[in-house]
Amino acid sequence: MRLLQKPLYAFMAMLLVASLSACGEKTVTAPAATSKLEESQDCFVCHETWNIESIHKDVAIVEEWKLSRHNTSNAAGCVDCHFLSAANAQEHKDRLCAPCHSAVPVSDSIGLPPHAIKNPDSYGMCEKCHTSRGGFNVSTFNGTQINTQTAHFNNLTGAKYPASFVTSGTAKNCRTCHNPHDTSTAMATLRAWSRSGHGDTTAAPWTYYDFKSRSGDCNRCHTTTGFLKYLADNNDSAAWGSATDKTKEVLMCNACHLDYSYKLRSAGAVTAPYAGGAISYPDMGASNLCLNCHAGRASGNSVKNVQRNYTSASFVNSHYLTAGGTVFGEIGYEFTDRNYSDPSFYAHRFLGTTDSRGKSAVTAGSGPCVGCHLANKTGPGEKHTFQPYVVGGNALSPTCETVDCHGPKEGQLAASDQIWLKDTWQVQYQDALAALNYLLANNSYRKLVFISSNPYFTSKKWHSLNSPVSDTTVSGMNNMGAAFNYNLLIHDRGGVAHNRYYTRRLIYDSIDWLDDNLLNNSTGATLNGLPGTGDTAFKANAVTYLIDPNKTSGNERY
Repeated sequence: MRLLQKPLYAFMAMLLVASLSACGEKTVTAPAATSKLEESQDCFVCHETWNIESIHKDVAIVEEWKLSRHNTSNAAGCVDCHFLSAANAQEHKDRLCAPCHSAVPVSDSIGLPPHAIKNPDSYGMCEKCHTSRGGFNVSTFNGTQINTQTAHFNNLTGAKYPASFVTSGTAKNCRTCHNPHDTSTAMATLRAWSRSGHGDTTAAPWTYYDFKSRSGDCNRCHTTTGFLKYLADNNDSAAWGSATDKTKEVLMCNACHLDYSYKLRSAGAVTAPYAGGAISYPDMGASNLCLNCHAGRASGNSVKNVQRNYTSASFVNSHYLTAGGTVFGEIGYEFTDRNYSDPSFYAHRFLGTTDSRGKSAVTAGSGPCVGCHLANKTGPGEKHTFQPYVVGGNALSPTCETVDCHGPKEGQLAASDQIWLKDTWQVQYQDALAALNYLLANNSYRKLVFISSNPYFTSKKWHSLNSPVSDTTVSGMNNMGAAFNYNLLIHDRGGVAHNRYYTRRLIYDSIDWLDDNLLNNSTGATLNGLPGTGDTAFKANAVTYLIDPNKTSGNERY
């Protein structure tokens, strides 16, 4: 049905002169429109150059709409979204255009006609087409398919049921992620995000519990609403869900972006409130957003500085993806009288800062998280995979190979890529952790067996028996500390890239303690004494990762 009449471009001379002083040189009578573009022409008369209400102030709303599938697929014009009915649209047009283009004035008795809806989203206009019953399909990005209908509307009940993009917090607010005028330009980015851990509606961080109904510090990182509350007031103790709300949130666009301009939120330097001693991390600009959740909930100081009876104590869990704590060398259990500072030349924590050790590989103010996982990527959607490599290939993030960091000029990385990282460094790192796991379970003083699910170590007894260290608090604390380091790093899958020096030292010292309950640099001898086959097949890679071949006596650590 024709909602607006197509303008004509010819006038009688007198009418033309009169109209030029008003809103344009177009009449309001025309043949029936044949497309949404034609149907929208009447709106363009006034709005064609408008960017007053656009977030993208340098782009007119009309030009944005022309880029979108609403136009290119002939799906929705201005009237479809901005007016409740054709009559409402006509009334709006008559009121604004009648003074110049109608011989019959509009009667004041009808009152002021409704203006166009400024926020159609809040009126549910998007739902005319984009509902759980239609308007969605299966899309593919980087080889991964997703059903966009179920991803948006997975509002099922019970623990471990999927999360969804449309929740109690985003219903009638599609603009949380979508630019309502240009729905197409950012599509590759949205698809990449939806296939990342942040947008995975089936992932445990969003589905394991109904996190919005849990108090404490759960909902600050397991729901977008909780995260925004935490940024606003640094207080996340209260649950915000209700018994009738069954939706579960992933980490949506508005967690990190102010609006659909995709401008980043500003977050101050992060202080992690670990039990046993809060840690203040350096101000890392945009990466502060990441650190708020990727610095863990417990540190080695939670083991060391909280009074415990190590003959009967529950294990302290660092809480999973703790990359920030690893990058900055702040989160592990550090044994007494050992040095855990980075070598002066080590640059990863300085990426995206003004420190020259970052070698200006990333714009200052980005910080290392953004610097490695988002910066310098130019392919469609590459940034929002949040992976440290580019889409559709094997190349590492360009940050790694820029400005004399790991490029061929220094020879640290061949012109290859993530395969080298995965098949060499990652294997060595995992085998070093396997060596630590082996020593936890096979030592003479306290056997500690790791299991793959929470609480990870079921033993309540941590003190050593028949140890050269008679103080049960010291031996118990060190044993739990070694177990803490294993659990911390086995859940930081990129630990070797986040900080290869810090991870080496935590693993080395943990083994050094476990093998004889002394810190005497015996790790090399202990590992080299293993057969290297069967359940000790990790031997060669562990030795390569942990033992500096240039140090033949004394401290053999890197």
